[in-house]
Amino acid sequence: MQYRENRFEKNIVILIFILGIMLSILIPTGQIPDEYTHLTMIGDSVGVKNFSDNIMKSVSIDVERLEQHYEEKIDMSQQKNILTQPPIYTRREMLPKKLSIAILKHLPATVGIYIGIILGVPGYWVLQLGELFALAFYAYICYIALKLIPIKKTMMAWFMLFPMALQQASSINYDAVLIPMCYLYISYILYLKYNAEEIKLNNTLILLTMWLLITYIKVPYVLLVLLVFLLPLEKVHISIGKYEVNERVIRKCMLPAIIIMSVCAVLGIYFFRKVWFIQILYGFAIEWKRGLYLLYSTGKTWTEFLFVSTVGNFGWLDTPISLNVALIVFGVVIAFALIDEKKEKKCMNIKDVIVIEGTAIILCVFVTLALVNHTIMVILYGSEAASGTYEIREALYQIPYIGGVQGRYYLPICSLFFIPLHSPICVSIKKQNKLLNIVGIIIYIYIITVLIKRYWGV
Repeated sequence: MQYRENRFEKNIVILIFILGIMLSILIPTGQIPDEYTHLTMIGDSVGVKNFSDNIMKSVSIDVERLEQHYEEKIDMSQQKNILTQPPIYTRREMLPKKLSIAILKHLPATVGIYIGIILGVPGYWVLQLGELFALAFYAYICYIALKLIPIKKTMMAWFMLFPMALQQASSINYDAVLIPMCYLYISYILYLKYNAEEIKLNNTLILLTMWLLITYIKVPYVLLVLLVFLLPLEKVHISIGKYEVNERVIRKCMLPAIIIMSVCAVLGIYFFRKVWFIQILYGFAIEWKRGLYLLYSTGKTWTEFLFVSTVGNFGWLDTPISLNVALIVFGVVIAFALIDEKKEKKCMNIKDVIVIEGTAIILCVFVTLALVNHTIMVILYGSEAASGTYEIREALYQIPYIGGVQGRYYLPICSLFFIPLHSPICVSIKKQNKLLNIVGIIIYIYIITVLIKRYWGV
């Protein structure tokens, strides 16, 4: 027990830091997808015009030469120069002019970037500090999640160490906030279900805050809220002033609440019917046969790509790992899912399994549907940023499948598919930790070899 309390989670945090920093260095500046866009988003959130341009111009390296050109390698002379190249901006012009709520999406990276700006270090180190703080946030939230989760601890730790997750965590990207917050939300739900004696007001507010942040970062993950149906009603004792919400009150209010939420959903769809995501949901509901075909066609077309890119397809999606390695990584997921550290296991009933697996499936569909607008705009108008409009029911027949899907979009919810698996094998947490270290080292030796060959030409 002492080992579990003091060593396992710390070991995972150390691994996350070491491996994350290695990925941050091995994947060159400008090679993480949309990093420039995320810098622009940070600039908008602090009211600084040309924020992203000022930083990237201070790192005078030809990033486009490497994109989608596997034969191109790092120019070592350029790489050495950017280590000491002074920034082109002044501290004054980069200081925040405002602070908007959008800063929450990139808060850890923003803090690191501004420490670098204030210290006056070269642009390269400004970006590295941003990535370091993003990685630190990811590691800390993963640490809390692992401390809380009562089941599948090693399996969840393995997901946290996925190369794709660590690439995103060690970059200027809101995935560094989104992915660990989803892990924490899932872990907290399971903690309340199995370990908490009561579910009080503070527990409810913590859950609500996490859910709101996740939804604000990426709307399709809103349906993570469905996991609350795992919570035992008999544990609920929420005191609000003189009133207490408990199982009896919840059961009494359940039917009226369902009616009110249904009415609100219908009204919401009506009033926000011009919003693109609502339009897509409407289109898939009306043209449900075409919708099912598009989902089937998407799965058939992109299955291998999605499978590989969930584990590791680095840079601008031009450096995939081997399919066999991806299969091994998911094989390890299943192996850890079948292992428990206690003989007295926390078993799930059929209702819990349906809630978890149903939530996972619905979220996968929602995340995929979020890319329908991207696909339609690219096929019909050549770019998602184009100003054209379309009629959703007609547009669904003009696309062959849903494009733009990437495995990293499903990483936050991937663990849900494996959590309900029964764990018939009893192995101590100490032995699980050793096994995780061995497998992790082997996989990352391969990953590092792939990245060195891709970018550094060694």
